[in-house]
Amino acid sequence: MEAEIPEVCAVGFTHLHTVSGYSLRYGASHPERLAERAAERGMDAVALTDRDTLAGAVRFAKACATAGVRPLFGVELAVGERPRPQGRVPVRGGAFIDESAARVTYLARDGATGWATLCRLVTAAHAAG
Repeated sequence: MEAEIPEVCAVGFTHLHTVSGYSLRYGASHPERLAERAAERGMDAVALTDRDTLAGAVRFAKACATAGVRPLFGVELAVGERPRPQGRVPVRGGAFIDESAARVTYLARDGATGWATLCRLVTAAHAAG
């Protein structure tokens, strides 16, 4: 007879750093699945903080509305000056990934104002290279 594993209830707990498949190489779940799992676990909110992008935010917002979970929006960005790579060594797959830059997760607050701030942060980060 197989023992049944109870589903963990996470009322009062909110994931504030969750990535989706839009975080290439760092996440695999679709935004819809993240919202569904949060609802299944009894969470009233969950954050989407993809790496260097807000591309999954619309799908995530729609999925959260369907699942009855409050969406929190954020992004993880590299901060500070990036050191010059010395002897670039490719990782598996042949692409070089510089992981030396410090990273910070920013979360939006105050609705549209917070969203606009996130958009400006991402734009500035991409413009800076």
